[in-house]
Amino acid sequence: MKPESGTRGQNEFSGWCEPEQFHVQRSDPDRLGWDFMLEADPDRSTDVPLDQQNELPKFLVQVKATEHASTIPRIKLSALKHLVDADLPAAIAILFYSKGGRRSVRRLIVPVDEAVIEDTLRRVREQEAQGNRAIHTIKVPIPTERALEIGWDGEGLSAALHAMLEGPFGDYVARKSHFRKTCGFDDEPTVGRFFIPGLDGQHKLGELFLGGRRELEVNHLTIERRRFGIALGNDLLYFRDAILEMNAPPLLYASIELESDAGEWIALPVDVFVVPPFVDDREHSPIRLANKFFDVALDFEKEWAAITFNYAGDREVDLEEAVSIVQVGAILARPKKTLTIHFKDAHIVLPATDEQGPFSHWIPVAPTLRRICSAISRSARRPQSPLRLATFYDWVEEHQEILALGSTPGVNLFFPRWSEDGMVDEQDIILTPMSVELAGLQYTALVEIPIIAASRDDTEIKIVGGQPHVVDDVIRAPGADTSDFLDLAVESSKRRRNINGPALVAGGIEPAKPVQR
Repeated sequence: MKPESGTRGQNEFSGWCEPEQFHVQRSDPDRLGWDFMLEADPDRSTDVPLDQQNELPKFLVQVKATEHASTIPRIKLSALKHLVDADLPAAIAILFYSKGGRRSVRRLIVPVDEAVIEDTLRRVREQEAQGNRAIHTIKVPIPTERALEIGWDGEGLSAALHAMLEGPFGDYVARKSHFRKTCGFDDEPTVGRFFIPGLDGQHKLGELFLGGRRELEVNHLTIERRRFGIALGNDLLYFRDAILEMNAPPLLYASIELESDAGEWIALPVDVFVVPPFVDDREHSPIRLANKFFDVALDFEKEWAAITFNYAGDREVDLEEAVSIVQVGAILARPKKTLTIHFKDAHIVLPATDEQGPFSHWIPVAPTLRRICSAISRSARRPQSPLRLATFYDWVEEHQEILALGSTPGVNLFFPRWSEDGMVDEQDIILTPMSVELAGLQYTALVEIPIIAASRDDTEIKIVGGQPHVVDDVIRAPGADTSDFLDLAVESSKRRRNINGPALVAGGIEPAKPVQR
């Protein structure tokens, strides 16, 4: 290392650094502390051209010297903060000399790591809280708990400095800057005090903690920002009148089951919001259970519960949530439904009113949509997300008849007459393939439809179907050939029903001539 310039008390060295050959020989016994810059040869990458690898890593090092081998030297708090504030890897070099000696007998490198950064900023905060901003008058012991010892002529200096980086130079600087700005704010970083006007202040405050975006008018609001648990006068904010707005976090988690008298059922995970313990008579306070689209409020004092269902089409959601919304809407459209709340080992059953929601058009499509979700989860493919709810609702309405084919009895199928249509009278099942594209995927299923009644005229055959049964389904890319899947599914249906002869298979749900398989 070749020093190019320097002044008494502080020296800056720039140029070439060969740490393995570095040693310090003092010429002035009074010079006990100075800092310098080291430029180290970077690690060269074979993947990047050399003309793009010309940035030398720089290390800021403060050197402290002492002739007291058993005593750790002290450092000015201002110098320590300078090392913390620098957007560079920083370290302290401690050189121990024998009395009157010119070469050090021991050498330590103290990295300015996260522990040193946090301890230094805490000390600065404590001094400022005491009204002392002249931190250059404060000296503290150099923290040597994680110090590294290097050799007589600096052997190991390069390894010690580069070990501080733990990766690319730029990443280290970003981590150091982020930690410097954020450490110390994890212990009650903000404390607020306010007054709630009115006789029902506790009730208003309790409502604030029931989740969702809530607002509360307050007086004499004081906000105290703390770091390391220490508040400073210049960090206090005061507002005579203010509106306190809060999204309260949930304190517990539960599950809600919604079931109709027709057998439709869905379980929903929900967050539980409760009134904090400082409110009197908390056992009679409201409880709110909610997720992104379903909300149940329980008011024990008034002995009633309310359900809020958010099916607004302006939200973007994943396919699972979109299908769950349709399922909930279909259950709410039934005249009789039951809501069960499960919390740990306890549960409460709440019968809902006979009021029917405006979602009866979702009843026939909800089961097939759930089957599509299940088929996707079993496959290796994943849907394109997110989905805009309004667009999803339009898709459901457009494909309502196809989706209903997989779950709703009473379907009417019309086919043109063909030469061998007499076989219809010999069959009790018609196998109907169905296929839809959703979220960048193609869902294909083979559906068994019992033949309840069949009639014919001169041009067509009409079949009235019973309760459908899905034989099998598959998820493939849009437009993919599914003939192999349908062949296997037809054979599976015949084996299950112990059929050896031909099966009646429709050519799809659109009017088409059935074929024998």
